[in-house]
Amino acid sequence: MNSGLSLVIAIPVGSAVFAGAVTYAVTDRNLKMRTRVAASLLSAFLVGATSLFVLYLSVFAFLVTMVGYLVMRRLFKPGLALAGSAVVLCGGLSFAVMLMVAALDRM
Repeated sequence: MNSGLSLVIAIPVGSAVFAGAVTYAVTDRNLKMRTRVAASLLSAFLVGATSLFVLYLSVFAFLVTMVGYLVMRRLFKPGLALAGSAVVLCGGLSFAVMLMVAALDRM
């Protein structure tokens, strides 16, 4: 296996594992186990799928979302904070993809 192909495989897998592990760790005491696992799997899937197109911006959008979640869970109930952070994550990932499309369009 050449190094280019292994890099194309390693970046999305690493991004997905990172996103899932951080989501699982951050939501430890606030949510039920089923909700924690579902949130972790969903964030891992979204960040991993987006990192196929936008290598590192998806991880940055995820980190911004986690900071937002940590702030929102102090202000609101955990379920509302999770829903708000899901909206922020989708918006951040969409913005990252649109930024890459604009960058590639101008080349």
